[in-house]
Amino acid sequence: MKTIYYEKNIPKILLTKFAARYIKPLLFTGINAVKYDKNLPDPPLPSPKWVKVRNIMAGVCGTDLSFFKSTPGTSIALEPMPGSDRIYLGHETIGIVEEIGSQVTKFKKGDRVTLVEYMSGCGNKCIEPPCRFCREGNYCLCENYGEPSPLELPYTGAGFGDFYLAPEEQLEKVFDELTDDEAVMIEPTAVSLHAVLMSLPKPGDKVMVLGAGTIGLGIIQFLKILQPECTIYVMERIPEKQQFRLGAREILKGDPYTAVARAAGGKVYNGMMKNRMLMGGFDMIYDCVGSPWAFHHSLRWLRARGTLVKVGHHMCPTKYDETPIWWQEVRIVGIDAHGMEEYEGRRVSTFNLAQEFIRDRKYKLDGFITHRFKLEDYKKAFKLMMDNPPDLVKIVLDCRE
Repeated sequence: MKTIYYEKNIPKILLTKFAARYIKPLLFTGINAVKYDKNLPDPPLPSPKWVKVRNIMAGVCGTDLSFFKSTPGTSIALEPMPGSDRIYLGHETIGIVEEIGSQVTKFKKGDRVTLVEYMSGCGNKCIEPPCRFCREGNYCLCENYGEPSPLELPYTGAGFGDFYLAPEEQLEKVFDELTDDEAVMIEPTAVSLHAVLMSLPKPGDKVMVLGAGTIGLGIIQFLKILQPECTIYVMERIPEKQQFRLGAREILKGDPYTAVARAAGGKVYNGMMKNRMLMGGFDMIYDCVGSPWAFHHSLRWLRARGTLVKVGHHMCPTKYDETPIWWQEVRIVGIDAHGMEEYEGRRVSTFNLAQEFIRDRKYKLDGFITHRFKLEDYKKAFKLMMDNPPDLVKIVLDCRE
């Protein structure tokens, strides 16, 4: 097995954090806690309900970059959760079923599949009975996240490798009508879709999408599809990405407070030490950046009782002014990937609903994949993400030999 993983080795983690902050070239040396191991033994299926998947390609996500820079903090809520000594990277996947256990019923050899549950959920650990959230299909909210699997699990791998092992519940079949390039985008598409379905604006609402990366561009599209009567504004600092708006009314430019006030019909107040507040802001903001700066200011750019949809994150503690939350009775909605949706009177997984929108050409993916690398060149991919050139939207790794 060849696979890329994050090694829970304290000295390496500390060195990686140091390098990310002070000497970035060291991130691309052997000190990094992210390791590419080409010589792991090929593990057998640990259960008759498991599947072996040969990877075709995998998208590189901001979460993968967080591990490469060892961003996760020691005081975040995830830290006390027990887990394995390795976290396998790559969850935006497209692959082919190569081997199935004797009790697998959903798939056959040759099926194209993508990972649904990743690092969470009773299903990916074969825990029975599943918790209440996993029973309803909302695996990202699993109450058994910290519990061990009853199986003796081998090194399973994930999307950044030649193949991986997974229980059939952790996979979803890719629609025949989708190309491989479309299929590798199912997971980030599902994240954007879930964010909009979790907090759908009302007709006439003024909405801002902060950050026009992969997820932000997806949210803009789904807002147009699911609530065409709202008005969408975008705030994006990179000029080239500002042109890739996919239906937004306006790109907000110049001073952020002035631009927000003009678009939303609000008023800016200036205080001491460049402290600023805006009254009468947006009805809803989708924060797809997740930085401390974005969180702090987004709270001030909402109208009273507006909604901040927190999509972007960096897995580290942050500081912000909480005053707008209670003073303006702001609602904050956290988004954790995807799950089970209620849509047009039916219950459907976010993955399959996303595939339907892609298949029916309602959701466009043209231009999303901007860069490609071979698996062994993953460090070049991470360097490109860190450099963040203007034309970058989505990087994929080709996992085929």
